[in-house]
Amino acid sequence: MPRRKSVNKEMVEQVAKTTFDVLPMLRKRLLRMDVVQAEHNVPMSHVQVLTMLGENGVMTVSEISQRLGIAKPNITPLVDRLIADGYVERRRDETDRRVVKVVLLPEGEEQLASIQETIVRHAMRWVGTIPDKDFYELERSLNSIVRILEQVEQ
Repeated sequence: MPRRKSVNKEMVEQVAKTTFDVLPMLRKRLLRMDVVQAEHNVPMSHVQVLTMLGENGVMTVSEISQRLGIAKPNITPLVDRLIADGYVERRRDETDRRVVKVVLLPEGEEQLASIQETIVRHAMRWVGTIPDKDFYELERSLNSIVRILEQVEQ
């Protein structure tokens, strides 16, 4: 039976350093959120909330706050802006009237689809600039990152 490697301080330091190095590259080369924000006139925080609601259906402000790592009082004005834009609405839970859910509306779904199309259009530019093998490795690596980070406690 192969011996399991243990994580040591040097490995933790390397993960921290690489994370620090990769974050600006993700924003500037991979996602190009500056392009998304300019084209759609939507702040990154709004894109994140729309994406979460697109994936989860409905969420409470507390759930959104926890997932984004932003204090609940700071989420409320963000949700208010999305409501004013016609992308979401608040609905009381039918089984517990104290609970208020944030629901993605059709207009929000359209905006999210448009944003996703922009990101795909940008990603299509990579085809031909990096070898296919590296493109597939990038896809596998990003899936691994998501899978691993879902295990990390906040």
